[in-house]
Amino acid sequence: MNVTLNWLKNYIDFELAPNELADRLTMLGIEVESIKQLSAELEGVIVGSVTAIRPHPNADKLVLCQVDVGGTEALQIVCGAPNVREGMLAPVATIGATLPIGLTIKRAKLRGEESHGMLCSEKELGLSEDAAGLMELPADIPLGTSFSAALGLDDVVFELEITPNRPDCLSMIGVAREIRAETGNALKLPQVDLNEAEADIREMTSVTIEAPDLCPRYAARVIQGVKVGASPEWLQQRLESVGVGVINNIVDITNFVLMEYGQPLHAFDYHKLAENRIVVRRAAACENITTLDEIARELTPDMLVIADAEKPVALAGIMGGYDSEITETTADVLLESAYFNPSSVRATAKALGVSTEASYRFERGADPGIVPAALDRAAQLIAELAGGTICKGIVDVYPRQQPLRRIQLRPKRVNFILGTALEATEMVQILSHLDFDVKTNGAEDYEVIVPTFRSDITREIDLIEEIARVHGYDNIPTTLPKGDIPVPDPNPRTEVRKRIKHFLIAAGMMEAINYSFCDPSCFDKIRFTADDPRRETLKLKNPLSPEMSVLRTTLLPRLLENAQYNRNHQIDTIALFETGSVFISNGEQKEPERVAGILAGQIGEGVYSDPYRSPDFYDIKGLVEGILEVCGIVDYTLQKTDTPTFHPGRNAEILLGDRQIGTFGEAHPEVLENYDLPYKAYLFEFDMEVLVDAAIFAKRFEPIPIYPTVERDLAIVVDKEVLSDMPTQLIYATGGELVKSVRLFDVYEGEQVPEGKKSLAYAITYHSATETLTDKAVNTLHDKVVKHLNQKLGAELRM
Repeated sequence: MNVTLNWLKNYIDFELAPNELADRLTMLGIEVESIKQLSAELEGVIVGSVTAIRPHPNADKLVLCQVDVGGTEALQIVCGAPNVREGMLAPVATIGATLPIGLTIKRAKLRGEESHGMLCSEKELGLSEDAAGLMELPADIPLGTSFSAALGLDDVVFELEITPNRPDCLSMIGVAREIRAETGNALKLPQVDLNEAEADIREMTSVTIEAPDLCPRYAARVIQGVKVGASPEWLQQRLESVGVGVINNIVDITNFVLMEYGQPLHAFDYHKLAENRIVVRRAAACENITTLDEIARELTPDMLVIADAEKPVALAGIMGGYDSEITETTADVLLESAYFNPSSVRATAKALGVSTEASYRFERGADPGIVPAALDRAAQLIAELAGGTICKGIVDVYPRQQPLRRIQLRPKRVNFILGTALEATEMVQILSHLDFDVKTNGAEDYEVIVPTFRSDITREIDLIEEIARVHGYDNIPTTLPKGDIPVPDPNPRTEVRKRIKHFLIAAGMMEAINYSFCDPSCFDKIRFTADDPRRETLKLKNPLSPEMSVLRTTLLPRLLENAQYNRNHQIDTIALFETGSVFISNGEQKEPERVAGILAGQIGEGVYSDPYRSPDFYDIKGLVEGILEVCGIVDYTLQKTDTPTFHPGRNAEILLGDRQIGTFGEAHPEVLENYDLPYKAYLFEFDMEVLVDAAIFAKRFEPIPIYPTVERDLAIVVDKEVLSDMPTQLIYATGGELVKSVRLFDVYEGEQVPEGKKSLAYAITYHSATETLTDKAVNTLHDKVVKHLNQKLGAELRM
């Protein structure tokens, strides 16, 4: 938003220099992004009078002008403008001036005649595109006066960045109020005195609000007998100085009041409204309106419109309708001032792709309390500048008036929070200058009544913030914090995530961070079955692209895409993992966390002691077991599974009881082909929710064993389909507490074993915590293990 120094001084007196004012506003929370001196490009341009004109002796289209600029001698200036005449006042660019068009004025000879300056058009001064002739100035301006001062262009424009929670500062009066809080000077609000005619507005129009939830307040006035034309120079200059275009006097007045009060207004041609009345309602299905920009827009029932008795005539809070706009033939005006629901305006503006000064303010929350005051101010200016008469009365429909918010303020609490020693009277003064009504509430406390334009103030802490910013953050003393620092309760999820990340990074993997959006076709690429519940995705309403149109239900596709991207960039050492949420929508929406990883290409450091090699199943299995170990999970089992994403027979699921923790294995060849990977890839994915529930962080001390251990090797021949983990679990189950550990150290398939069989060799450690195990006891237990392996798995000892 733009404000100007001179315009602000209409509402408050202050002597702050532009840079100082910018610093003060910034410290108040209103950031000044830029400062522009309007007259900077018009230095050396003054007001002159053409006293005499004679033909140029060497050019038919040029004349020699004698120009009085208030000095001792008149200037001779060669001019070719068609409207130059004796007695006219015009801007004169003197020697040395540089005009906005980039032209520097020098003493020159034109067709043999000297020219000591330049008479200027509006285009040459950068004021408009009019280059048809000289800019003619009012005859009462003293000669030699600075052109900028004569036209009020000796002003400074401040570009402000207003935060969304401060719509009250989107006006000149709002900014002036902030200056009052800083300087303590009185605020000078416009004096509004209306001369109303005998015609009663209640006999001329009515307002019906059919959607009070979207329009809590709507007010209207009728002004008759207006004459639509150009606005006076001062009004045009005010609007143009802040970047608002000039249209006609009626529309310009509504824009002027918008900038002055921050309240958007709209003027309707009274006679273009069916039955001359207003209905505020939701749009009908497939209803249309052509807005002021001459674009036909299709409406939906969730959009609020201003209608007459038959059709929509405006988009509420956004833009008026083309069919009811003010034109040169308009004689009577119905003037609107209202408050619209911010969410409704924001949704409609976004859906239709339109943004205006009005919608910008309504979206952030206008002031319902200023509605009639802004309406009266605009009516007064229309009567003064357009010659109209104001009908008696005002239509003000306010079906859902809310009581003013009241907040208790404790001065002791203010000083405790801020670390200050402010007097209560100083706090009251600060709040009063911001137009808060402060009343005594008991011996020490106060009751603060919040004005309607401060919808952001809802709690005592908000009032404390107001006191802090006006008092000055740089005036708050620096003190060291006092008190005990509480020890936060441990968060199991954070601890599990931290341990897993540290382990995987230490294992040589790198963390990937991917978008939560994915391509629906990725589920086909990783071979999910048609009935897989992970195909039930949440779809985005406005996706960035079709490839990012649904929320992910698994982390694996993005990791495979990462591998593909690296491969395409000639990076074949791929060891990545990711932790993040997936989005489940089967019945109820959930966002469980997952951790997944991929090994592909080659691993190793490429040195003599650690040469490059292709990863295998046991590498990914080692990562999986490491994750379980750092989480303190030991009572898990590995079981063969038929997940389509993985290679048949080269994958497994991890179970905790009958609950699946995760899956891992070699990617299916079709999956590798779908992602253009020329080598094997190994994947894992864990359910972080289950890991968190099952994690054990407590460390338990185990004394050094005082009895010796006994080791036995066991080689068995089993069917190829038997997983190596199945004999391990059976050995533990048979030996009970006397089996300390079981380690698989060899797997063999070949000529030494029958076809369809394989040999598994285990190292079993037996130990008792209460006695020394004898050979006899160990042999008996070992034979029992062999017998159970034979009975359960058909295992035979390999001799």
